[in-house]
Amino acid sequence: MKRKFRYAGYIMRGSSEPLLQLSLAGKIEGKRGQGRPRRNWMDDVKEWSRSTSYGDTKGKAENREEWRDMVDNHRTEDDTWLLLVAK
Repeated sequence: MKRKFRYAGYIMRGSSEPLLQLSLAGKIEGKRGQGRPRRNWMDDVKEWSRSTSYGDTKGKAENREEWRDMVDNHRTEDDTWLLLVAK
């Protein structure tokens, strides 16, 4: 969870290849099948950063220190602190 959160910040800041940015922000043409909408990769990141949209999450990721603090102080769904192992 922490690695995914940290990697999302790396991609959204523009530090990665343009293809990775396009895969996160891009839209796929065509119809979606019936049924429950699938949960995608960014849904987790938006939930963890307590954002409502991709743009809001990207804005938070632009500030590296704030994003790093958010990743390090992330709480789990039951509102308990995530235990982090020091490197």
